[in-house]
Amino acid sequence: MGCSMSSKSLTILLVEDNPGDIRLVRELLAADQNESFNLVTADRQETALAILDSQDITAILLDIELPDSSGLNTLLKIHANAPGIPIVVLSSIADEGLAVRSVQQGAQDFLVKGYVDAHQLTRSLRYAIERKRTEERLNHLAHHDSLTGLSNRKHFYDTLKNSIALARRHETKLALLLLDLNGFKAINDTLGHYVGDLLLQGVAQRLRECMRETDCVARIGGDEFTMILSDIYDEEDAAAATSKIIESIGRPFLVDGRVLDVGVSIGIGIYPTDADNLESLVRNADVAMYQAKAEIGVQNTYRFFSTNMNDRATEDRELLKELSSALSQGEFVINYQPQVDVKTGHINGMESLLRWQHPTRGLLLPAAFMNVLESSPLVLEVGWWVLLNVCRQGQAWRETAGTPLVLSVNLSPRQLLQEDFAEQVSAVLAETGLPPHCLELDISEHALWEDEECAYKQVAKLNQLGVRLALDNFGNGRASFYYLRKFPFHAIKLDRRLTQAASASTDGADMARAVIQVAHVFRMKGLAGGVETAAQLDTLRNLSYDDAQGYLYCHPLPTDAATALLERGQHLGPVAAA
Repeated sequence: MGCSMSSKSLTILLVEDNPGDIRLVRELLAADQNESFNLVTADRQETALAILDSQDITAILLDIELPDSSGLNTLLKIHANAPGIPIVVLSSIADEGLAVRSVQQGAQDFLVKGYVDAHQLTRSLRYAIERKRTEERLNHLAHHDSLTGLSNRKHFYDTLKNSIALARRHETKLALLLLDLNGFKAINDTLGHYVGDLLLQGVAQRLRECMRETDCVARIGGDEFTMILSDIYDEEDAAAATSKIIESIGRPFLVDGRVLDVGVSIGIGIYPTDADNLESLVRNADVAMYQAKAEIGVQNTYRFFSTNMNDRATEDRELLKELSSALSQGEFVINYQPQVDVKTGHINGMESLLRWQHPTRGLLLPAAFMNVLESSPLVLEVGWWVLLNVCRQGQAWRETAGTPLVLSVNLSPRQLLQEDFAEQVSAVLAETGLPPHCLELDISEHALWEDEECAYKQVAKLNQLGVRLALDNFGNGRASFYYLRKFPFHAIKLDRRLTQAASASTDGADMARAVIQVAHVFRMKGLAGGVETAAQLDTLRNLSYDDAQGYLYCHPLPTDAATALLERGQHLGPVAAA
């Protein structure tokens, strides 16, 4: 027997114009012995909207066929006006397609009149309320840094994108500040992470005190912060705000009984003076910040971006030339890392990982070159090469091992947003003979929000091909449930930092639990990346994760070593990784 969700009665808004159905719902809710429901009714959409504006509603039971509204338009209108309230559709139409579309458009559940008893109705309402609470908590955690409470990296990029769009529309300016603390590493190393974390919290609080309501401040790295100053008049406005920040951070901090001093270096980029798009503005502010840090003997300083700071851009151009040569000279290689069922140890798949066998610098990981590669159209050629070779290898393993194995490929946003990308994938599958269900494409949220309409078209086509689709690094970005409803994903891949946090803190475990619950609600597999310790694996098992991947099982392997691993059998326990 379940326990009551709350000692307080739950206020349910029933939007229904049939008196008989209203009476039946009232009786079904009254039959519940474990929960107290307060039923409010509305027989029209207009009346329901007025009630939502004036009363505290816990959940909505909605008949989408009303005198003043019909079909999914009813749901869309109600959901738009009350996005934080869970909705259960109660329809007289037994249509599976309508049920699916209702959930995609914001409903938590879809029930058919005449086929619902008291237990089913109250259970559906409870589940809807709990799922909504989980969603809201996960969204909050996904948008905010858990240590400081500031916006996180992805929320910052979302806000900057919107701020630039507004500035462009209203022909105003904005300033982007990138801040890096000076002396923090020495404090963190000598006094420990506990003191370091308290200091970061103190810095965050002072940054909040320096910002206006229209500004955004975020923590985007260990000791790196950023601030967006909207609607400024000129550089003097930005300089005044920056001087205020430097003065505030420059005052001593009292942390755990110690007086600590920390400095700050700030780089400033102005839109549209220094750049007219997000990527260039961030890059230029970053260049200016490193220029500020290069000031020898200066603890607190700032620099505006200027064109003579572009030495780094020159280095990027040289690296891009090397990358182009690497593709033509066959210097790129692919490593494979097993994806393992956490309960059985069975290898379900292999993630393909790009490496660069540099002629003088040795084997390079993506961190050394991927940012430059992804900023260039060359990433499309490299992406095609990876896709083709992974599919060839997958088919070779099928023919030799004779067992199903899913090969996953990470996509760059540029790849997915090609108008003919689905056709390219279809051609590769036809050429290599690899069945579509043996290929999984890992898609980042960045690729979805950059051009949602184009991304949706390509993802829908890929789904029709039978290719598996995974939302990659879930929890590292905004972790939007909107995308889970709209896009036909088959799996969610937990970001490695959340995997590591899951066994280290209550908040981390709560976040990981919320992710897998969401995955299973949407009938998707949940995979955790970056598993490195037995404690992390135990946590994932207890949270009911499906698959895991990481050093605890196996490091990424060259093709020959991965082949040898599969030839020994498709079972891999943690001990084997030692």
